[in-house]
Amino acid sequence: MSPRFLERSPIFASAGVIAFLFLANLWNFAVERDWPKLRIRSSQPLNGVARPVPASWTFDAFLAGETRRVVSMNVGRQSPAFPISVRLKNQLLYSLFGVSGAPNILIGREGELFAIEYVEEFCSRGATPDAARLDAWADDVAEIGKRAESLGKGFVYLISPSKPAHAPQYLPADRRCPSLATGRAQEKLVPYDDALEARGVAHLDSAQLLRDARSHYAIDLFPRGGVHWNLLGASLAMRETARILATQPGGSPIGAFDFSWSEDDEAKGVDRDLLDLLNLFWPDDHYPTAAIRRASEPAACARTPRLLFVGDSFMRELVIVASQAECPPVIEHWFYVRSDGETNLLRFRTAPGEVGNGESLPSDLALLPQSLADADAIVLEENEHNIASTRQVANLLDAARAAK
Repeated sequence: MSPRFLERSPIFASAGVIAFLFLANLWNFAVERDWPKLRIRSSQPLNGVARPVPASWTFDAFLAGETRRVVSMNVGRQSPAFPISVRLKNQLLYSLFGVSGAPNILIGREGELFAIEYVEEFCSRGATPDAARLDAWADDVAEIGKRAESLGKGFVYLISPSKPAHAPQYLPADRRCPSLATGRAQEKLVPYDDALEARGVAHLDSAQLLRDARSHYAIDLFPRGGVHWNLLGASLAMRETARILATQPGGSPIGAFDFSWSEDDEAKGVDRDLLDLLNLFWPDDHYPTAAIRRASEPAACARTPRLLFVGDSFMRELVIVASQAECPPVIEHWFYVRSDGETNLLRFRTAPGEVGNGESLPSDLALLPQSLADADAIVLEENEHNIASTRQVANLLDAARAAK
């Protein structure tokens, strides 16, 4: 090998890398529409990044500028080097400056991760809810409960907790939070609880439940790298939900719910959802989480109970822990989730004892009345950060009015 070639080898290597990336992009553009599985991609795709939208190559789209817009948007993301460069940037920001490379995630004290929308809502608390809107919401929830009772079904309205409200001591030190300064941050749910109480609605304020319970456990009830409660927190809520159902005429279809738990030191699944969205090369996933087991052997149940869960992503942990019930149920879970900047309604059915998502089913709201009719009990959930402003209350009320 000539000395001249060795001298120029860095140039040849750089040119080879550039040529590979150029050809890889051309290949990805060629196959993205009809054969997306043939795309060249990173072994570690980015989490939470919208998938590239296939470009339209029609004449009308080209004249309208749509083809150019989509191609220019995708050119970087289509490159196999894109995930590597993003993870490298995010790791440097996290390791050197202690900040997040994901615009919707905040890094708090002791490395706690927060979704920014929950922090913004918590720190802006203080205004009294509009009385007319509050009454309309509470009337709707009460009507759902009464219609469920008339159909012979149990019903519980559940308020799930917000991480900043549960653990404000971990908020970023430099984050201005007016609601903490006024001392009114934890008073938000009082009028909602009072309105439900006045109407006799069977409900569970699990935000208050977890605040009361946190001093009795050695680990936090929210994981360091997650936005949702952990399985221990969800188990506490599931136990109280079963107790409320047990006081209703039909009783608790899943029987008594009790559990035992042990501490784990490696985050998995929903215990690391925010950590995964940071897209780091070396995420620190060793922090306290909870493993849940049923307290006793399953009972000899006369039939398999059926539950209907309607809410948002906080219900996912309830589905998991319900698998450890005395009588493990079939669960239909209708829930709203944000994905790629859009809010989508999803529906899954999990078999008794199953802890995965289960079977994906059509989420046409015209099918919700039948799901309600098939259920033995219904759990309607809203999170404290957006209570009385979600779609699930109106959806379930329409279904309850239509169910027979």
